[in-house]
Amino acid sequence: MKILIAEDNAFSRTLLKKTITKAGYDVITAEDGEAAWEVLQQKDVPRLALIDWMMPGMSGVDLCRKIREMDSALPIYIILLTAKTAKEDVLEGFAAGADDFIKKPFDSGELLARIQVGRRLVEQHALLHCLIDSIPDPIYFKDNRGLYLGCNKAYETFVGKIEADIINRTDSAFMPESKAKPAHMEDLRVLASSGAVESEGWVTGADGQKVYHSTFKTPYLESAAGSTGMIGISRDLTKRIQLEQEMKRLAVAVEQSTESIMITDVAGVILYVNSAFGSITGYAPDEVLGKTPDMFRSERHDDEFYQTLLATISTGSKWKGYITSYKKDDNLFDVEATIYPIRDDSGEMVGYVAISRDITQEQAIEKQLRQTQKMNAIGELAGGVSHDFNNILTAILGYVALCMNAVEEDGKIHGYLKEIVKAGDRAAKLVRQILTFSRQEEQEFHPVGLQPVIEDSLGMVKTTIKPHIKVEVDIDGQCGPIYGDATQIQQVMVNLCTNAVHALGKEKGSLDVSLKQVELLGKKHGSQVIDLDPGLYACITVSDTGCGMMPETLERIFEPYYTTKEKGEGTGFGLSIVHGIVRKHRGYIAVESEVGKGTTFNLYLPLLIETDEEKKQAIDLSVPEGFGHILFVDDDEAVLSMGREILESFGYSVSTAADGKHALELFQQDTDGFDALVSDYSMPEMNGHALIGECLALRPGLPSILYSGYMEKVEGENLSDLGHTAFVPKPLDWRELSRTIQQEINKQAGSD
Repeated sequence: MKILIAEDNAFSRTLLKKTITKAGYDVITAEDGEAAWEVLQQKDVPRLALIDWMMPGMSGVDLCRKIREMDSALPIYIILLTAKTAKEDVLEGFAAGADDFIKKPFDSGELLARIQVGRRLVEQHALLHCLIDSIPDPIYFKDNRGLYLGCNKAYETFVGKIEADIINRTDSAFMPESKAKPAHMEDLRVLASSGAVESEGWVTGADGQKVYHSTFKTPYLESAAGSTGMIGISRDLTKRIQLEQEMKRLAVAVEQSTESIMITDVAGVILYVNSAFGSITGYAPDEVLGKTPDMFRSERHDDEFYQTLLATISTGSKWKGYITSYKKDDNLFDVEATIYPIRDDSGEMVGYVAISRDITQEQAIEKQLRQTQKMNAIGELAGGVSHDFNNILTAILGYVALCMNAVEEDGKIHGYLKEIVKAGDRAAKLVRQILTFSRQEEQEFHPVGLQPVIEDSLGMVKTTIKPHIKVEVDIDGQCGPIYGDATQIQQVMVNLCTNAVHALGKEKGSLDVSLKQVELLGKKHGSQVIDLDPGLYACITVSDTGCGMMPETLERIFEPYYTTKEKGEGTGFGLSIVHGIVRKHRGYIAVESEVGKGTTFNLYLPLLIETDEEKKQAIDLSVPEGFGHILFVDDDEAVLSMGREILESFGYSVSTAADGKHALELFQQDTDGFDALVSDYSMPEMNGHALIGECLALRPGLPSILYSGYMEKVEGENLSDLGHTAFVPKPLDWRELSRTIQQEINKQAGSD
């Protein structure tokens, strides 16, 4: 270690140098204060100085003061050499910055001992400075005026200045006044309180980056004189704050997620559930925390299922699959779940996270879609066979009609033939029912008599009714028609009757169905509140003596997906569809139910008020005598020959063709030779729609009739495009066909 000796007495200077050099120190000498000061301006400054008090020019005390004014992170240890012993002199020396005194004449042993003490203090100070510099947190020292006394490397980096440019400056030199002033006021509070102060906040470093600092400020004794200073230590918490913010964002995302999230420890104890979990299961967090997922376990899965699941996740693997569990209200729900292992930094498994999506409604919709697809498939199949089946029925009923014309009406044979006609009508109704319930497209409203619709519906339901259920039917034959769709009304009746049968179960009971015409005078009918305008209505009642419903169930029966049936026995769509159909018909459905006594549905549908002309047409069943030349086209030879004979029996002249192409050739030979064209729709090469179009192009206004299987889909083709064309469904009612032919011919004659 270098030691500076400032002594104006040459003998004393030489003696000091010899003594100190002999002790192993590197000694630099100066004959006065000015020379000593010059040495201290050089690099590699001595860390300890022996200074004589009494020197010409700059005294030792003055040199002490100048040394203490130096900007240095490692202050010089000063020992004053003096013969003065007065208390005032000692205090003056300490005030000037001296660290120790030695009296002249001095003992060499005492001198070296004091130097050794100073050396240890210098080394300790250097070590402390090195340690502070190595700390990554910014550290600084200030005096009681707010002037910087020193700092470490981290603080230099933060403010962008070296320590020499920081010492003896205030905060105003490194930051805007708007921030420097509050910082200085905080420093004063620390000094005034003599206690530590801790604060946190965002600050901007010299590189322009914002960082979050936690700053600890504490006062300390600045010198032997007792004046206080302050130490400031700032810790960069930016990464921690960013991590906390990220965790908060993640927590918000998890909490707001629509998917259920549950976290457990390795033993399966629930540690956390999010809001979606509560929405799906009905459980509040405090009801499940500390428990295990076994509380949701259902009988839909056997022990092997859960053992396989547990074995998969216990090995640290991901498990994905479908689980059916119980809600708080004991209803079942289905989820698509994925369970992941949670590992700590060492890779050890510490828990599991289960992410689940409620697919209960989704599966109900999929089931309904599959059912719709099945019905569409049935519709396609029924549509495919209806053409051939209706041709068979047309031929049977046609030839029966010919036979009936050939025998006496009072004879047995005529009675037998009438029974054949009834059986044929029932077969035709059966085909219509199949097609009705397989058809899914939007229906057009027409005048509908409810009596046959209800009878057909009951005919379908009766095949599923067990003998222990008694069916009572009371249908008012005088109840007028409604304006609606028979298919949809039939769907309503079948649904309500089926529900009634289900409510009766295996117990004896009755199913009562009635139709009557009522007049509503206000918003009430009996004890029921009816949301309909006053007027005449058809009231359909479906009542059972089954199990009945609780009030809370009654309030929800028209909600989609809601069902009281076991899983697999119903989708929950039935009554919601019923409600929609009734409202679509501008009607109202009222329900009354009592547990243990049964349920009654009352449907109110507005009646169609018929004009006198409509009533006249409705009862006019006579068949006018036919006349005119008819071109009759059908690809079925039996229908073709039989149809020709029947139409001729009505008085028509008939030409036939077995396909559209042949019929067009006949028509082209004599476009004015035919009074009407009657054609089947489905034929090879050229269908009936195309044939009529070609003929109308040659002779606009030609009376035309297109017939086809009942409700058969004529895709992409519009009868209105064919002008005067009428449509008649199969199986053909030959009298109805004759009336239609005569009406079309008369229309054309009237327009001419």
